Amino acid sequence: MRAAAEVDIASMVDGLAVDPDRCADLLREDHEIYDQRGAAAVVRLRGWILLALARTGITDRTLFHVLEELDAGLDPYLVAAAARALRTYPHPSPELAAFVVRAIENMMAHDEPLSFERYGEYAVSSAGTSPLQELFVTLSWLGPLARGVLPELEALRRHSHALSKARRRDLDRVIATLRTSVSGVEPSCCSLPLGIRDLWSSARDPRQPAAIGKTAFEDHDGNRVAFDDLFRGHVSIVAFFYTRCDNPLKCSLSITKLGRLQRLIEEGGFTGRIHTAAITYDPAFDLPDRLRRYGEARGMRPGPNHRLLRAPGGIDALQRHFALGVNFIESLVNRHRIEAYILDARGHAVCVFERIRWDEQAVLDRAVGVLQERGATAALPTRRPVVSPIATVVVSLAWMFFPKCPMCWAAYASTLGVAGLERFPYLPWVQPLLAVAMLVTLGGAWLRARESGRIEGASLVTAGLTMIVLSRIAVLDAAGWGVGLTMIGSALGAFARPSAGNR
Repeated sequence: MRAAAEVDIASMVDGLAVDPDRCADLLREDHEIYDQRGAAAVVRLRGWILLALARTGITDRTLFHVLEELDAGLDPYLVAAAARALRTYPHPSPELAAFVVRAIENMMAHDEPLSFERYGEYAVSSAGTSPLQELFVTLSWLGPLARGVLPELEALRRHSHALSKARRRDLDRVIATLRTSVSGVEPSCCSLPLGIRDLWSSARDPRQPAAIGKTAFEDHDGNRVAFDDLFRGHVSIVAFFYTRCDNPLKCSLSITKLGRLQRLIEEGGFTGRIHTAAITYDPAFDLPDRLRRYGEARGMRPGPNHRLLRAPGGIDALQRHFALGVNFIESLVNRHRIEAYILDARGHAVCVFERIRWDEQAVLDRAVGVLQERGATAALPTRRPVVSPIATVVVSLAWMFFPKCPMCWAAYASTLGVAGLERFPYLPWVQPLLAVAMLVTLGGAWLRARESGRIEGASLVTAGLTMIVLSRIAVLDAAGWGVGLTMIGSALGAFARPSAGNR
């Protein structure tokens, strides 16, 4: 199919118009029909597929491709075709209006006459349509559901000097209609329609092939590093881009968002546990110095935890591993989607934000969720047990209670010594040291409580040491209870995690 003439593919699309799922497959950026075709040919083919969907109606699956063009598309033909296709969606909702307004803003300086009559002949001035005209008709189709975007439309009207008289009349007509309409729903333009929210931020199967692990990268400083060394042992947020991208709403904006993510990661106390990386689709052109300059110009601060990367050996392995939405004519990208991935501590892609421009806080929230769900142990390989389960439990408990630091040794010495070592003849020499150890234990417990924000362990240690001392001076006979409380309190303190404010 790759070698077929454009007109033959267009004829095939006409025959597939009754099958939206087949058309959705043809809209995949990595489909073979786009391989080695110029960007203009890709636009013609994708526009014709969208128009085929507009004739038969779009589904939740194809809606995602339509919203992609409205959200970040800058080609008039594709945006106009997407606007027309959206009007066939059977479940209109207030959230769709936000995408239409976004497309109007994108098209304010790109409106031009178009034709949808014949394949390849869309630049015909007598056809009587344009991207803005299609978008205004789509807002009218939404009717009262679009009342939530009325403030944005009124702001556009105040700055509509770039519009033709005909388009200003269209805009005025839509505004007048929305002002007098009564909506039965509460408008909300900050989220996606229910049917596609999960597609925008979709989960990925964490079982990934191991062949990617040794793939070599070169970072913005020219350092060579393998995939596993970059992405194992911590959660990562990875975006794909290339510096020659001519759509500022895609690659340039994605790198700007990564720069903002860096600051959010630092402010949230996740430095070192969540990394970011930007990987170029164009490794032959995007050399280290160009990567660094591109990132810094958009607010990134490249460093060991935040890298811009290229794969000197080519991106074939990456394309297979991530199922990237990109295609080429020779080494030049002719079409790509927006895509950002969250990798767990094994380096497995477990979530992808694709096509629609992603929100930095939403991506960070999902990355924090992966961090909490999988933890640092996700970096460890799964191994078959080599000892019995009982032996494993015994060894684990022994290791848990084995003193591993001076404070732990002090706690054991203080509890055991003051409670029961008075029978030994060398106790008079040891008792002053044990008293100091008790104070160290008590102070360490409360310092740990201050760090973690939890006082249960320190309270038990305080109660336990108090009982030991009272037993020592014959006020109580509860040294055993004191030892137990001190050990339990020390264990609780050891397992308490630092609070978010003290990370």
